[in-house]
Amino acid sequence: MAALYGDAPQQIFREFCEHLNRLLHTTITDANLRLLAAEHRHRGFLEFRQGEHGEIRCARVGGSYYLFLAQTLEAEEKMVEGSKKYRLRTLRYAYRVTEGPTLDSRWLFRWEYESPKIKPHLYPRHHIHVNTGVNCFSDRFTLNCSELHVPSGWIAIEEVIRFLIHELRLEPKRPDWDQLLLDSEERFTEWTERTI
Repeated sequence: MAALYGDAPQQIFREFCEHLNRLLHTTITDANLRLLAAEHRHRGFLEFRQGEHGEIRCARVGGSYYLFLAQTLEAEEKMVEGSKKYRLRTLRYAYRVTEGPTLDSRWLFRWEYESPKIKPHLYPRHHIHVNTGVNCFSDRFTLNCSELHVPSGWIAIEEVIRFLIHELRLEPKRPDWDQLLLDSEERFTEWTERTI
């Protein structure tokens, strides 16, 4: 398999959304990601949404945990064998493990990425936040980890799912969950030509 190319931006966004929904449905949740088109025709957004007004929600992923997932995608124009094609790119992602279904629910972990194409910044582009404090220097100082942008490298949703199942002891929907994640990571690597 090669990079994910399509004849139209919405085609590659739909294919990626369907892939993620299959992965989520076979590992941790029945909630559906929804694809939203942007005014900018080469951009799309993936999020969990519910209700008639499409309210952004966190998906229940078993036990007491919820997952927020949002991605901003771009369809990059490329010439492939003399034809104009579009290739999938991720411009932003945000994953949160939370205690409840709403955006204002207390979060425990947040993984984030923002491309310089969206917003130039000085903090690490790929980072994690942990909702805790660490006492330092014989307890003279508390480091607020929720405000720190701790470098993490690229975090694919497969790693978040693996974290939920293995570290937080979430019950997977299938016994072959790890192979599903490995297969999905391989597909993502081929589609994006990105190493994860």
